Amino acid sequence: MNESEKNLEEQETAYQYQKNIIKLYAKYINKPKTTFFKSLGLAVAQGKRDGIYLSTLAGNRKKNAPIKFIDCRTSGGVFNFGHHNLKLVNILKEALDKGLDIGDHHMISEQRALLARDLAEILPGNISKTQFCVGGGEAIDLSLKLARAFTKRKKIISANRAYHGVTGLAMSVGSERFYSPFQTDISDFIHVPFGDLDKTLNAIDESTAAVILETIPATGGILIPPPGYLRAVKQRCEETGALYIADEVQAGLGRTGELWAVDGGIYPDERVVPDIMVLAKGMSAGLYPLATCSYRAEIESVFEEDPFLHISTTGGSEVGCYVTRKMLKMLTAPGFLDNVKERGAQLQKGLLEIQEKRSDIVKEIRGRGLMWGMEFINNRLSIGYTLYMIQNEIFADYCGNNEATIKLMPPLITNSKEIEEIIRRLEIAVEKLPSPKKEGTN
Repeated sequence: MNESEKNLEEQETAYQYQKNIIKLYAKYINKPKTTFFKSLGLAVAQGKRDGIYLSTLAGNRKKNAPIKFIDCRTSGGVFNFGHHNLKLVNILKEALDKGLDIGDHHMISEQRALLARDLAEILPGNISKTQFCVGGGEAIDLSLKLARAFTKRKKIISANRAYHGVTGLAMSVGSERFYSPFQTDISDFIHVPFGDLDKTLNAIDESTAAVILETIPATGGILIPPPGYLRAVKQRCEETGALYIADEVQAGLGRTGELWAVDGGIYPDERVVPDIMVLAKGMSAGLYPLATCSYRAEIESVFEEDPFLHISTTGGSEVGCYVTRKMLKMLTAPGFLDNVKERGAQLQKGLLEIQEKRSDIVKEIRGRGLMWGMEFINNRLSIGYTLYMIQNEIFADYCGNNEATIKLMPPLITNSKEIEEIIRRLEIAVEKLPSPKKEGTN
């Protein structure tokens, strides 16, 4: 057997193994999800990962060799520092070598204390207390529990098309698609159009416990709030005694080119200090799940009578805290966020050029830093574009609560040459889309 024949046999073996993995996923995890992945041309399984690239175990019917995607999804910012970042991997190994594990939440934790201190030093304003959770949904749940317990009120205001997670309270402040199938009682939850100042302010009154907003709604379509919107909402909260909760799970941690979207990341001269801020996804450094709910010191009074009102057995794993502390040092190192801004401006320029060339189908480009949305004139085109992106080995998708918009969030470590390649592949994909006139749908 020559080398070429051997390679073909290995590829065929890998392809068959991948097919078996897909069958197991459908049988034991989720068949409808597997069917959906197949419809997008993603009848493949994750294989080797490295930096901004995500490869598959094997190819598909059209390509024998493994597919090497540029990850422009990053799972909502989980992979801010890319995949299998060697520096962070070595830090994780270091943590394990030090004898760290998850830790027991019934004992004082050195690693949680150190990470909470580091967060207090960089969070906006007077936010100084942190509780650790496993994931973003739990952290959102905790933020809403704190708001209700602190204010002794029940009403919660959030935005239409929002996504805050799929756990108990979190799904109630999100889009209807996440709570309606489960017969959830949302009588105390008010949903308003994001960015509509009049409707938002009118909804906030003396019975409101909290207003919770994604600073830049990602699943909702990378929506940019109008100037003054967040500031006015916070002011109204102060006037009525409600708390303002900032969900920066996707928009925070440098994604906009500033550390926090709510603190100059959208408008440089507009900085808003929330009462509570929730972080997740990127806090994991792509290696160990970790989420946080941070708040003003006064809110801690909720725990005075019973400090165990909220517990999270595996939340704030000591191994994870160790890695996250080092990740935050990398994030706040001189020049890092400057590069995010530069790469963001480069990506924005390329996207605007694509819009100009295909103004017949691309409605709007919006975003900040390395968080961008490309909105098409209809859902069918955006879904088609997702397919063409995947064919051109760009891993990205459309926004779940605004399907006409493609979400692009490459890793924060992406360099200039890699941005050029992303734009090149996006241009190839968009040129494959027919114009409305050719389809007779003008």
